[in-house]
Amino acid sequence: MTEPKKEAPTPDTDVRVVDRRRFTPEGERRADVPEEPRPPEPSAQARQDAAAAQQAERSYERTRPPREHKMDFQTLVLSLSTTAMYQLGLIADAAGGAPQPDLDAARQTIDMLGVIEEKTRNNLTAEENHLLAQVLYELRMSYVALSRRQNGSTSRK
Repeated sequence: MTEPKKEAPTPDTDVRVVDRRRFTPEGERRADVPEEPRPPEPSAQARQDAAAAQQAERSYERTRPPREHKMDFQTLVLSLSTTAMYQLGLIADAAGGAPQPDLDAARQTIDMLGVIEEKTRNNLTAEENHLLAQVLYELRMSYVALSRRQNGSTSRK
């Protein structure tokens, strides 16, 4: 039996392992590793902008009146739900008149709640999950009913 002829390694087939660890097992910096360049210091303008942003946030927090209700996930869901109900014409405006339904805007708001449902899946409490599912169900059903009424009334004319 003859052994297969071995070809000489070429640069394309060579495997090269490079140790990129910066420190030895003892925790000392390896001599063959160059030091990383330090990030540049922020400019004076960037420091001023950051300080102004921090000052604006502090001023905002000081002037905000105390709230009875904290802002949380449920408040967000209920706020978007109320917006969608207004857009569907289900809630009267401050003057007491029923607004003209805006199906496109309502659908966009309902879709936003759908995105929130998708992105928070398995990350909500049972109560939050129930609220979101219930709100989406009611809004979607109201949207379908209203769109059928509008399409039915326009097709009869």
